Amino acid sequence: MKLIVVALGVLVALLLIGALAVRWVIRRAGRRIGGWRSRFVEVRSRFQPPGPGRDAGRLRGRLLAELRATRDMLQAAPQGLIFRADAAAVLRELSATAIAIDGELAAIERFIDPTQQRNALEMVRPQAEQLIATTYSARQTVLRTAVEDRTRQLSTLRDSVAAQAAALDTYQKHGRELTL
Repeated sequence: MKLIVVALGVLVALLLIGALAVRWVIRRAGRRIGGWRSRFVEVRSRFQPPGPGRDAGRLRGRLLAELRATRDMLQAAPQGLIFRADAAAVLRELSATAIAIDGELAAIERFIDPTQQRNALEMVRPQAEQLIATTYSARQTVLRTAVEDRTRQLSTLRDSVAAQAAALDTYQKHGRELTL
Protein backbone atom coordinates (compact mmCIF):
# COMPACT_ATOMS: atom_id res chain seq x y z
CA MET A 1 0.00 0.00 0.00
CA LYS A 2 2.81 2.37 0.91
CA LEU A 3 4.55 1.62 -2.38
CA ILE A 4 1.42 2.55 -4.35
CA VAL A 5 1.14 5.91 -2.55
CA VAL A 6 4.82 6.67 -3.27
CA ALA A 7 4.41 5.62 -6.90
CA LEU A 8 1.34 7.87 -7.27
CA GLY A 9 3.21 10.76 -5.68
CA VAL A 10 6.13 10.32 -8.08
CA LEU A 11 3.72 10.05 -11.02
CA VAL A 12 1.93 13.28 -10.03
CA ALA A 13 5.26 15.06 -9.61
CA LEU A 14 6.42 13.87 -13.05
CA LEU A 15 3.13 14.99 -14.63
CA LEU A 16 3.46 18.43 -13.05
CA ILE A 17 7.05 18.79 -14.22
CA GLY A 18 6.02 17.61 -17.70
CA ALA A 19 3.13 20.09 -17.83
CA LEU A 20 5.43 22.94 -16.81
CA ALA A 21 7.96 21.92 -19.45
CA VAL A 22 5.28 21.77 -22.15
CA ARG A 23 3.96 25.19 -21.10
CA TRP A 24 7.50 26.63 -21.28
CA VAL A 25 8.06 25.17 -24.76
CA ILE A 26 4.72 26.49 -26.04
CA ARG A 27 5.35 30.00 -24.68
CA ARG A 28 8.84 30.06 -26.16
CA ALA A 29 7.57 28.86 -29.54
CA GLY A 30 4.84 31.51 -29.46
CA ARG A 31 7.40 34.24 -28.86
CA ARG A 32 9.56 33.03 -31.72
CA ILE A 33 6.61 32.78 -34.10
CA GLY A 34 5.53 36.30 -33.13
CA GLY A 35 9.01 37.59 -33.87
CA TRP A 36 9.13 35.83 -37.23
CA ARG A 37 5.70 37.15 -38.15
CA SER A 38 6.74 40.71 -37.38
CA ARG A 39 9.92 40.36 -39.43
CA PHE A 40 8.01 38.78 -42.33
CA VAL A 41 5.52 41.67 -42.38
CA GLU A 42 8.38 44.18 -42.32
CA VAL A 43 10.36 42.48 -45.10
CA ARG A 44 7.27 41.99 -47.27
CA SER A 45 6.38 45.69 -47.01
CA ARG A 46 9.85 46.63 -48.27
CA PHE A 47 9.23 44.82 -51.54
CA GLN A 48 5.79 46.29 -52.17
CA PRO A 49 5.47 49.19 -54.58
CA PRO A 50 5.17 52.62 -52.97
CA GLY A 51 1.65 53.52 -51.97
CA PRO A 52 -0.97 52.90 -49.32
CA GLY A 53 -0.47 49.12 -49.34
CA ARG A 54 3.18 49.55 -48.49
CA ASP A 55 2.29 52.16 -45.85
CA ALA A 56 -0.20 49.74 -44.29
CA GLY A 57 2.46 47.02 -44.23
CA ARG A 58 4.99 49.29 -42.57
CA LEU A 59 2.43 50.39 -40.01
CA ARG A 60 1.64 46.74 -39.27
CA GLY A 61 5.35 46.05 -38.76
CA ARG A 62 5.71 48.98 -36.33
CA LEU A 63 2.58 47.92 -34.46
CA LEU A 64 3.74 44.31 -34.11
CA ALA A 65 7.25 45.36 -33.01
CA GLU A 66 5.87 47.78 -30.40
CA LEU A 67 3.44 45.21 -29.07
CA ARG A 68 6.18 42.56 -28.85
CA ALA A 69 8.48 44.92 -26.94
CA THR A 70 5.67 45.94 -24.59
CA ARG A 71 4.63 42.32 -24.03
CA ASP A 72 8.20 41.36 -23.13
CA MET A 73 8.54 44.26 -20.71
CA LEU A 74 5.15 43.83 -19.01
CA GLN A 75 5.61 40.08 -18.64
CA ALA A 76 8.97 40.70 -16.97
CA ALA A 77 7.60 43.38 -14.63
CA PRO A 78 7.02 41.96 -11.15
CA GLN A 79 3.37 42.48 -10.26
CA GLY A 80 2.85 45.16 -7.67
CA LEU A 81 6.52 46.09 -7.42
CA ILE A 82 7.44 48.00 -10.55
CA PHE A 83 4.29 48.51 -12.61
CA ARG A 84 1.53 49.69 -10.29
CA ALA A 85 -1.28 48.84 -12.70
CA ASP A 86 -2.31 45.27 -13.41
CA ALA A 87 0.30 44.49 -16.08
CA ALA A 88 -1.52 41.36 -17.25
CA ALA A 89 -4.79 43.27 -17.82
CA VAL A 90 -2.98 46.09 -19.64
CA LEU A 91 -1.21 43.54 -21.83
CA ARG A 92 -4.48 41.74 -22.64
CA GLU A 93 -6.14 45.00 -23.70
CA LEU A 94 -3.15 46.09 -25.77
CA SER A 95 -2.97 42.66 -27.44
CA ALA A 96 -6.69 42.51 -28.23
CA THR A 97 -6.67 46.00 -29.72
CA ALA A 98 -3.49 45.28 -31.69
CA ILE A 99 -4.94 42.08 -33.12
CA ALA A 100 -8.03 43.95 -34.33
CA ILE A 101 -6.00 46.79 -35.87
CA ASP A 102 -3.48 44.37 -37.40
CA GLY A 103 -6.32 42.45 -39.04
CA GLU A 104 -7.72 45.64 -40.51
CA LEU A 105 -4.29 46.70 -41.78
CA ALA A 106 -3.78 43.27 -43.33
CA ALA A 107 -7.13 43.60 -45.09
CA ILE A 108 -6.16 47.06 -46.33
CA GLU A 109 -2.92 45.64 -47.74
CA ARG A 110 -4.99 43.22 -49.84
CA PHE A 111 -7.27 45.90 -51.33
CA ILE A 112 -6.74 46.07 -55.07
CA ASP A 113 -7.82 49.67 -55.66
CA PRO A 114 -5.18 52.13 -54.36
CA THR A 115 -7.83 54.80 -53.76
CA GLN A 116 -9.81 52.48 -51.51
CA GLN A 117 -6.57 51.45 -49.80
CA ARG A 118 -5.67 55.07 -49.14
CA ASN A 119 -9.15 55.93 -47.80
CA ALA A 120 -9.25 52.88 -45.54
CA LEU A 121 -5.69 53.47 -44.32
CA GLU A 122 -6.49 57.05 -43.40
CA MET A 123 -9.34 55.78 -41.19
CA VAL A 124 -7.24 53.14 -39.41
CA ARG A 125 -3.87 54.95 -39.25
CA PRO A 126 -4.78 57.29 -36.33
CA GLN A 127 -5.85 54.35 -34.18
CA ALA A 128 -2.71 52.37 -35.03
CA GLU A 129 -0.53 55.38 -34.24
CA GLN A 130 -2.40 55.93 -30.97
CA LEU A 131 -1.93 52.28 -29.99
CA ILE A 132 1.78 52.46 -30.82
CA ALA A 133 2.07 55.59 -28.66
CA THR A 134 0.16 53.85 -25.86
CA THR A 135 2.46 50.82 -25.88
CA TYR A 136 5.47 53.13 -25.82
CA SER A 137 3.92 55.04 -22.92
CA ALA A 138 3.35 51.79 -21.00
CA ARG A 139 7.01 50.84 -21.40
CA GLN A 140 8.12 54.32 -20.33
CA THR A 141 5.88 54.06 -17.26
CA VAL A 142 7.47 50.76 -16.32
CA LEU A 143 10.93 52.28 -16.65
CA ARG A 144 10.07 55.47 -14.74
CA THR A 145 8.44 53.50 -11.94
CA ALA A 146 11.45 51.18 -11.71
CA VAL A 147 13.76 54.19 -11.45
CA GLU A 148 11.61 55.72 -8.69
CA ASP A 149 11.51 52.43 -6.77
CA ARG A 150 15.26 52.03 -7.11
CA THR A 151 15.85 55.63 -5.96
CA ARG A 152 13.85 54.91 -2.80
CA GLN A 153 15.73 51.66 -2.23
CA LEU A 154 19.09 53.37 -2.72
CA SER A 155 18.14 56.16 -0.30
CA THR A 156 17.14 53.61 2.32
CA LEU A 157 20.36 51.67 1.73
CA ARG A 158 22.45 54.85 1.93
CA ASP A 159 20.77 55.84 5.22
CA SER A 160 21.29 52.36 6.64
CA VAL A 161 24.98 52.36 5.72
CA ALA A 162 25.37 55.86 7.21
CA ALA A 163 23.74 54.69 10.46
CA GLN A 164 26.07 51.68 10.57
CA ALA A 165 29.10 53.91 9.95
CA ALA A 166 27.99 56.28 12.75
CA ALA A 167 27.51 53.32 15.08
CA LEU A 168 31.01 52.08 14.24
CA ASP A 169 32.48 55.55 14.88
CA THR A 170 30.71 55.68 18.24
CA TYR A 171 31.98 52.22 19.11
CA GLN A 172 35.55 53.08 18.13
CA LYS A 173 35.58 56.40 20.05
CA HIS A 174 33.82 55.16 23.15
CA GLY A 175 34.42 51.41 22.91
CA ARG A 176 36.05 51.07 26.33
CA GLU A 177 33.43 53.18 28.02
CA LEU A 178 30.49 51.16 26.78
CA THR A 179 29.25 48.64 29.32
CA LEU A 180 26.04 46.78 29.96
